Amino acid sequence: MQLPLKTALYRPAWTQKLVKYHHKSAIETSSTPMSANVLKTALMEGYKPSFRTVSIGKAADYTTTLRPQQKICFYPGKLHGGIQAFYLDQIFADCCAGALTANLAISYFRPVNPQAPLRISTWPVKREGRKVYMEGSIKVPDHATGALVEAVRATALFITPKNKAV
Repeated sequence: MQLPLKTALYRPAWTQKLVKYHHKSAIETSSTPMSANVLKTALMEGYKPSFRTVSIGKAADYTTTLRPQQKICFYPGKLHGGIQAFYLDQIFADCCAGALTANLAISYFRPVNPQAPLRISTWPVKREGRKVYMEGSIKVPDHATGALVEAVRATALFITPKNKAV
C-alpha cells in the first residue's frame, strides 16, 4: 500500500503538468541549450567593477543592468540564485587575486528582477595569514521608493594556496 502523497506524486497527470511548466519556462526563448562558456561570456559582458584598496585588502563596487534570457532565470521575472552567487563569487575572487574560494554562504532576502539595475558590493572583513574573510551584498531598487535595498548578502572565505603554482 502506498502513502497518499507518494501516490499523488506518481500520477501521470501531475507529472505531465510539471514537465510542461518546466519546459515552457526553461526554454521559452530558445530551443538551443546554452553551454557553460557561452553563459559565462554572456554574464561577464561589460563586467568592470571599480576596486579600492582598504587597510586589509581590496573592496569593490559594481553596478550593472542585466538583460538575461528567460531560460537562465528559471522563474519568470526572477534572477536565478545561482547567477547571483556567481556574480558575488566572481567579484570576491577579483578582490582576492590568487586566492581560492573555500566557503561561500549566501542569504536571499527578496527576489531580484533580472531587468533591474543591480549594485554589487564586496569588502574584506578580516585577514588571518593566508585567509581573507569577505562580505558582500546585492542591492536592488525598492518598488515603492526606488531606494536601494539589500536583496542578497554573502560571506566568503578565500585562502591563498601555499604553492602559488596551484
